[in-house]
Amino acid sequence: MKKTYSIFRWELKKIFSNWHKTVTLFLLPAVLMMLALNIFPLLINYMSTGSFSKKPIILVGAPKSFHDYVNETADANVYTYKDLSYSEFNKFIEAEEKMKELLKGGTVICYFGSDDGDEDISFDDIVSDYYNELAKGNSEATSNAVIFLGHDGESLTGQLRAEQFRRGVLDNYQASLIDRLGGDYANIGSNLFSTDSFNPVTKFMDNRTPADRSASRIVPGMLLIMMYYCVYSLASDMFASEKERGFWAKLIMTPVSSVQIFAGKILAILLIVSGATYLTALLLFFSSWLNTSNDAMSLLPFGMMLTPSELLILIITIPFTVFVMTAACISTIFSLKKMQDITVNLQLPLIFFLGDFFIQMFRGTRPMTLEYFIPMHNSLALISETYMAQEKLWHVIVVLAINAAVAFLVLRVTFKKEGLYDKSK
Repeated sequence: MKKTYSIFRWELKKIFSNWHKTVTLFLLPAVLMMLALNIFPLLINYMSTGSFSKKPIILVGAPKSFHDYVNETADANVYTYKDLSYSEFNKFIEAEEKMKELLKGGTVICYFGSDDGDEDISFDDIVSDYYNELAKGNSEATSNAVIFLGHDGESLTGQLRAEQFRRGVLDNYQASLIDRLGGDYANIGSNLFSTDSFNPVTKFMDNRTPADRSASRIVPGMLLIMMYYCVYSLASDMFASEKERGFWAKLIMTPVSSVQIFAGKILAILLIVSGATYLTALLLFFSSWLNTSNDAMSLLPFGMMLTPSELLILIITIPFTVFVMTAACISTIFSLKKMQDITVNLQLPLIFFLGDFFIQMFRGTRPMTLEYFIPMHNSLALISETYMAQEKLWHVIVVLAINAAVAFLVLRVTFKKEGLYDKSK
């Protein structure tokens, strides 16, 4: 055990005494992933609009009921708004070139009014009068209130923002009008229930569900790619490079058994890669909570969060995944002779993990039972379900057991093939 610990310390010292390696393994992958997540929406916005800036939602004739709804609703107050009166909007329309330029840049216009174009009566009065007629028993009453949502059909940013605004704000606002303006028709002899808009728990729960749903598609694949990249880099340095330089042959001739040498190096890989992955997960968490604008194209919306039990599953799953990845890399290294062949074969699984990432990103179904029995991929399925708060205990047990069993089996076969069970050492 003491000799294993010595090898473990020696490998850690090699990594942390070289700041280039430390940055490459710990900070670079995490920072690059976080930058990619945050730069992606800006690049799409620039490609479609020619600008990095985000445009406000222009409100024309916005009624008091809408402003009240925005102030009380988390999903609505993440947008910035610019109010225009009907007269100001008419001048805006007259400046045709300027209007086209704004719409092309992703601006969305939300117009409140009546379908007959009467600007003298407010939107709230039209809706209120309609409900009053229904309360009087007039089943043939109709409402002239309309909400127009305008955007440039050729602007990807404009289309996405308009659709997100419609689904996330307007649909819910329209559903709330019966409570806000329905009068006797909506509420006879009772008081309306109001939500404390300053309750932090309410705001947290309003945002967590969509954020974690998005995270379940993005985070697992990113973590697996990052884990394998680190494992592949360390295994190449600790095993393949030492074999090529002839240092490995000298190392196994020392008074330390081959199994102890392997154990020390594997423990070092487990600690380093697990730590780097935890750091990446933490930065992804901060990336979500810094995205207060909830941009339409953000890969991680505002509010990503795990409960203590879900966080524990994530923490436990990572080292087991690193372990089976390390075993696979060691098996590849000792199955091949030429360094070029080793490098190529170690890089091939990155294609598998990249494909897994895109499949998970676009799939619309939960993982199938069989997926929990596929080493490494089962970790992606488990982490995905954990972010969706759909994890099951037997899934956790199966994933950890499968990955550990496969890792031990692969290492055992490799040791036997290389004749590393030397009892004399």
